[in-house]
Amino acid sequence: MRDYANPLLLLVVVVLLACHVGGLCGSDACHVWVLSLCATAFIVDAALAVARAVTHRRALMSVVWSVVFLIVGSCAWVMGSTSAADDEELIAYQELKLAYSQGANPFAVDAHGDCLFTVAASVGRESVVKELLQAGNVAPELLAEAGRRAAENGREGVLQVLLAAGLPVDAAVGHTTLLCAAAQNARLNTITQLLTLGADPNLADAEGTTPLMYAVQADNAPAVNRLLQAGADVNRVDADGRAAASYARSSNVSRLFE
Repeated sequence: MRDYANPLLLLVVVVLLACHVGGLCGSDACHVWVLSLCATAFIVDAALAVARAVTHRRALMSVVWSVVFLIVGSCAWVMGSTSAADDEELIAYQELKLAYSQGANPFAVDAHGDCLFTVAASVGRESVVKELLQAGNVAPELLAEAGRRAAENGREGVLQVLLAAGLPVDAAVGHTTLLCAAAQNARLNTITQLLTLGADPNLADAEGTTPLMYAVQADNAPAVNRLLQAGADVNRVDADGRAAASYARSSNVSRLFE
């Protein structure tokens, strides 16, 4: 029976992860259960591997299973952290939307730098963004901030609405640009959208970092290839005097500069 313990436990973990992704159970509960099971299995298998090694018995399978549960647990931890950040943003959106329905100003920025308009753009609420654009004149800085958030989160529909409302495709947003924000977060579809609409592939942010450099740093070969096709300059250097190719971390990206 013990030969089936690890496969059965792994099956349970996979089912819990599937429920978490599909929203079939409380995200916090699934996260805790998955991490607890993976941690327990890792400790038990690691202890068995050490004990078997000491007694000169075969410890390979225990080592393999401990590594498997370590990897699965690490993935679950990352998924949980990402989900928590998304949940926080959705909660902020819901609170701001409720306040708006009670008469609050949707363009009033709070202590966190948020307002309903920018958060709606961030979470991809296209209909709300359209409604607010029609409600009154939006300050250029808020329009630009909403565009940045839409670009970095891959909200192409919202970004299209903002661009149609007058947001320049090469707008400077704080210390960055729309294309830099998309490239930094590996948003290939958004990068393609912006380039198709005429975005300058060589327009750097305040640090001198170009979209191509960000795409290379993100190790996103398709995005790098798309920017190169659009005419991105491979010889540009940033504030540290480094060209985009020097940031390559994989052969798939390095090959594109040959």
